[in-house]
Amino acid sequence: FVRGDKSRNTEGSGLGLSIARSLTELQKGEMRIEVDGDLFKVTLTFDAV
Repeated sequence: FVRGDKSRNTEGSGLGLSIARSLTELQKGEMRIEVDGDLFKVTLTFDAV
């Protein structure tokens, strides 16, 4: 992820992952987050339709 607007030097509000998790759970999916220092990997898993 690269922030497109470089004029902002503050961190985000933290709502993005919470919203993503809520939407994933609404669709009966699973969200996993792996953290390695200041990098993180998000994996979304859904059942096949």
